[in-house]
Amino acid sequence: MARAKEYHTGDMEVGQKPDLDITLGQSIDHGADLPNVLDDNGKLSADKVAYEAFMEEPVTIRIEENSRADFPETHAPVCVNGKGAEILLENGKWASVTWLPIGRPLTTKRKYVEVLARAKTDSVKTVHEDGSVDKPRNTLQRRSSTSYPMSVIMDKNPRGHEWLSNILMGY
Repeated sequence: MARAKEYHTGDMEVGQKPDLDITLGQSIDHGADLPNVLDDNGKLSADKVAYEAFMEEPVTIRIEENSRADFPETHAPVCVNGKGAEILLENGKWASVTWLPIGRPLTTKRKYVEVLARAKTDSVKTVHEDGSVDKPRNTLQRRSSTSYPMSVIMDKNPRGHEWLSNILMGY
């Protein structure tokens, strides 16, 4: 069942990265290992197969205009594994394009919506103690915002809204 109402990513919370201590002598965690998607027999797990099917579902969106000076005015670049986003044409066939138009409704696959949702811009500020302290503490504060705000016009999967919210909360 499709959601009855269009929703906008600007109304959803964007996950914020924690402050990063960059004081001399601190170690920085560069992320976790990728999960194993194979079962004990070396085949794709059932969860992974279901996830891939979910990511291939069509979603109708509109990429909203943004007032930032560095934002592309008419199109947004979107690729997955080097392949341009697929959009549904009026004749019912899919076409691959590298740039999605801004300000116009279009139907694309969920995996391309994920690329747009994960595209974020961080503004960075450093906070540090003055040099009179024996070991001055330096902190990097980051604030994330979406690079491509969008409205979801139609998503027939009832899990779609929660999925998009979780993507926006990640970093």
